[in-house]
Amino acid sequence: MKNQKLKRTILFAVIICMILSCRLWDIHADVYKDGLITVKHDELSVKRGEQRITFNHPYKLSEDFITKVISDIYYREKGLFKRKGTFRVFQDEEIKKLVPLIVQALSVATPTQVIDVTSYSYRMILSDKKNYCILFVADHCLNIVFGRVHMFQTYNDIMSEKKRYLVTRENPAKKRYSSFWKLIPSAGQQLEPGHENWLVIDLPK
Repeated sequence: MKNQKLKRTILFAVIICMILSCRLWDIHADVYKDGLITVKHDELSVKRGEQRITFNHPYKLSEDFITKVISDIYYREKGLFKRKGTFRVFQDEEIKKLVPLIVQALSVATPTQVIDVTSYSYRMILSDKKNYCILFVADHCLNIVFGRVHMFQTYNDIMSEKKRYLVTRENPAKKRYSSFWKLIPSAGQQLEPGHENWLVIDLPK
């Protein structure tokens, strides 16, 4: 009888631990997805000059603030076949999916993690375009650093192949410019000195 009670007690304790572990994993989930849009935490070293930046994470921002920020990100094309004018980086459907994922990821990020964002802007029946950037909070500013802006993709890549782009590991902060685009700051935004791909936005006080 005593052995049976001990076994039941141990089994009960194991079940409770598993339930608690699952709940904690859900709260501190590493990857947040909505279709092909992926937001995740990434251990990444970002430097300003020779100094490594310390991130002020976790950090809570409102959905309204993030919506306004990413709705106001524009770029200009460069190169021989560039179009004239400025264009939005993120489209309305992307923004609706991205905002809650970014807010959630920032709220549980650690001081060593950036927020890694990959999304696709659908344009034509047989094509879409990829955006890739990292976000982090430092010195009471939101930083958004792009590695890709509207990089052309086609459906010739089957979905399983296409998803591999979502795990691309790169550090956009090590880039300074692209041969095909540059960011155009809106009101309240400024470029990190020496970069055409890095926006700095003051946070609300």
